[in-house]
Amino acid sequence: MPANKGRATVVIDKDEYEDKVRRMLDNPKTYAKLDRDPTQKYKRQLITILTRLKKERKITNEQYWHLYPTSEKVPSMYCTPKIHKVGTPLRPIVDYTGSIGYNISRALADILQPLVGNTVHHVKNSKHLAEEMETCTIGEDEIFNSHDVVSLFTNTPIDYALDIIKERLVGDSKLKSRTLLSVDDIIELLKFIVNTTYFVFREQIYQQLFGTAMGSPVSPIVANLFMEH
Repeated sequence: MPANKGRATVVIDKDEYEDKVRRMLDNPKTYAKLDRDPTQKYKRQLITILTRLKKERKITNEQYWHLYPTSEKVPSMYCTPKIHKVGTPLRPIVDYTGSIGYNISRALADILQPLVGNTVHHVKNSKHLAEEMETCTIGEDEIFNSHDVVSLFTNTPIDYALDIIKERLVGDSKLKSRTLLSVDDIIELLKFIVNTTYFVFREQIYQQLFGTAMGSPVSPIVANLFMEH
């Protein structure tokens, strides 16, 4: 399998891989086993929201059918090894392609992306960071300190992040040029996406209880806006 970062290919014993995955999925704070496939229930909920938005003329007929969940594929989960970390932990990735919420997640990502990077607590890339650090002078009794968030996506507090995003949307003067949806409409759709993360691993369906799922198009934006705040 590919490594989580870089272009390396990793060979890992199947039993070791599955043992690591199952230990991760046994965390009751983050994951729960489901007795049945929730796809039909979530599909009905999403169609209800979309139908109302179409009736209120906040989305066009074309947008409605683009966002309408036609597929009933249960997202699958796989992991990539973090070979740059001690113990080679795994990063869970949920393959959202073809899922009922994929097009909604993609559309929300397009709406929210302009909100990212509008504060002083943001760097575009390592070159930008280097340019910022060139102007920094530290005293003899000071040091540069770097913090790393462990498993950012699955540790992002959803309710807190949604409050932050709502506040940013309210203050976005260009929002109406991107969508006819109101702030409450966007938050309703976003809440649906982040609170209905489920996937299958080895024929067992799981629900993600905390954080966002890596693999959903809107997840990096939710995590980035939370970290900026």
